[in-house]
Amino acid sequence: MGQKTHPKGFRLVTTQKHLSEWYGNKTTYPALIEEDYFIREKISTSFDEFLVISRVEINRISEELEDKEYVNITIQALFPRAKEMYRKVSTYFDENTENTDSKTLSILNNSKGTLKRFTSLLLKRNLRKIVREFQLKTGKNYYIDINFIKNPFEDAALIARFIADQLEKRTPFRRAVKQTIKKVQRTDKKGVKVQVSGRLNGIEIARSEWKRDGRVPLHTLSANIDYSHFTADTVYGVIGIKVWLFSED
Repeated sequence: MGQKTHPKGFRLVTTQKHLSEWYGNKTTYPALIEEDYFIREKISTSFDEFLVISRVEINRISEELEDKEYVNITIQALFPRAKEMYRKVSTYFDENTENTDSKTLSILNNSKGTLKRFTSLLLKRNLRKIVREFQLKTGKNYYIDINFIKNPFEDAALIARFIADQLEKRTPFRRAVKQTIKKVQRTDKKGVKVQVSGRLNGIEIARSEWKRDGRVPLHTLSANIDYSHFTADTVYGVIGIKVWLFSED
């Protein structure tokens, strides 16, 4: 068998950086690792209905004179699509508002500007709630910022999630992969490679298949490779998805 290495860990010195940037000694290091895991899990569960999150970056700044620690959290995510928010807005009103008439819901759903403002309001409300929970748990100062990704096919994590959604809707894996590669070709990326593994199309014997378009230099340290993996829960079992995305910048 071939010896595999993680594409991002392989390039940490050159083109990649850690998602958590801070320093901890041997006494505080385990607690900070556990806190980072808690932060990422809490953000993932809290924004699961509204955002498709690519990654969560954590940066800690400690001031020894004031004995305070500031935690800056940056969420890289895709802005919610309007057609996906129509159902979520009506569900939110049904669960959180006692007196809601159908006329108000129809006006809100048919107005794109109002829907966008309401989505931003929900995101800000969730941010305040999460920051309050983090501060009560750790006693530190938190600041959360959301950077929205314009094109989902310029990020490997969002591409893997898109393919997973297509497979869960029983789309044939070859069609899902070809559609994804065609959409990546419209971007400025120089190459993409997609691999799917599992009971593809429901066959009894699991196998792996991959498709590549353009250049994806896996052995070049200076190559900027964005890598991500995701799993699709289908009726036949779990299908693993790996995505390599190559860009020259």
